[in-house]
Amino acid sequence: MPISRRAFLGGAAGAAAAGGSAWAALLRDSLEAAAPAVRPSPTTTRAPVTTTTAAVAEAVASSSARLPVTERVLVVLEMDGGNDALNTLVPAVGRYHDARPEIGLSDGQLVTLTGAEYGLHPALAGLTPFWEAGMMSAIAGVAMPQQSRSHFTAKDAWWSGVGGAPSQTGWLGRWLDLSLDAERNGVDDPLRAIALGGGSPALVGVQTTATAIRDPAAFTLATGPGVDEGGLVEAFLATASALNAEPTLAAAQQAIPGTLDAVALLAAAADSDNLSAYENPTPGAGRTAVDLLSTAANIIAMGIGTRVLTVGVRGFDTHANQVENHQALLQDLASGLASFFTALEASGDLDRVMVITTSEFGRQIAENGSAGTDHGKGGLQFIFGPTVAGGIVHGGYDLGAVDDGGVPPVVDTRSVYRSALEWLGGPGGADGVFEEDPAVLGLLTA
Repeated sequence: MPISRRAFLGGAAGAAAAGGSAWAALLRDSLEAAAPAVRPSPTTTRAPVTTTTAAVAEAVASSSARLPVTERVLVVLEMDGGNDALNTLVPAVGRYHDARPEIGLSDGQLVTLTGAEYGLHPALAGLTPFWEAGMMSAIAGVAMPQQSRSHFTAKDAWWSGVGGAPSQTGWLGRWLDLSLDAERNGVDDPLRAIALGGGSPALVGVQTTATAIRDPAAFTLATGPGVDEGGLVEAFLATASALNAEPTLAAAQQAIPGTLDAVALLAAAADSDNLSAYENPTPGAGRTAVDLLSTAANIIAMGIGTRVLTVGVRGFDTHANQVENHQALLQDLASGLASFFTALEASGDLDRVMVITTSEFGRQIAENGSAGTDHGKGGLQFIFGPTVAGGIVHGGYDLGAVDDGGVPPVVDTRSVYRSALEWLGGPGGADGVFEEDPAVLGLLTA
């Protein structure tokens, strides 16, 4: 009866470089800081722990040891597959309708954005209060240098923040490395950066590790009918000592206590008993934005020191039957973001969180023969937060200057990344994260 945590153990960014035992020790230390009441005091000989995952979750939820919540948190929401920018933020030009006679949205369907010559897809109507409140802006025609139309190549570039040749580190991972000494006195913490659903390559660093969870709702003990969870936990913990002489087996043993506690901690954040009713239209596409953003909000509210979260929502590769599928995906996105910000306001964390959306490329301007769109170039990003220079569309779509069938790129997405990192803080902000210094767009007010 294995613990369902493969993504947690196998997807911990940087774990291979740090070594399994080192990662396990870091995780255990950070969990002890988050919930000291449920962990044993360090001893020379480690005895089996009599703590169940339910007890860990309860202790964390009620712990007075919540960490200081003055630090800002960046959430990167990835719309995996290449979101159709033109049907998300729609230009009020005739060329748009000429190129999309079947899937194009009529002017009457669009949601008006004050001060912008664009309209929102009707499924995003729930985001207009953020626009009106000055907490939301859009960046149109955004792309990486040498923007690729291959999913694999484009995602590598967007995750790494490096155009052209691939990089071994992610843009967020490099920031985590550079800010480690100032923020944690050089002591790594795997809960400082967490990937939910996807986007973990962006967190890969040299000196720091991160935690990746493919499906938070499945991040639990797979006990089976009639199996006592507490007894199973005891059995696993009993295997954690004495350590085997073989290093690989010893590393696996050392991972057990911290992993069990992390299962409880993050399962409590996932709230798997309250999953959304929405189902992703793409089979096997994973959890919805509503579910993943709910988990992200709970992690932030727990105050466990997380500084960066990536949230990956799949299904945006809309080659066929786009109208219905895109409607459902965007509705999920809008509902997830609205619920996320509502939860942050309730927990008192709203002022310290920024969200940026990403997608590896835009779509072709013209619709295809399957009532969908194919891979393009220039895309769209949104940015949300209390210090955003809101109600502005940066960049734009020049549909008269088609780039290989797609929207011409006019904004380097690294300028969006840089603005987010400058806001996030740390020594030098984004200095040293990017090989080049992209132009700053003035996305923020403070």
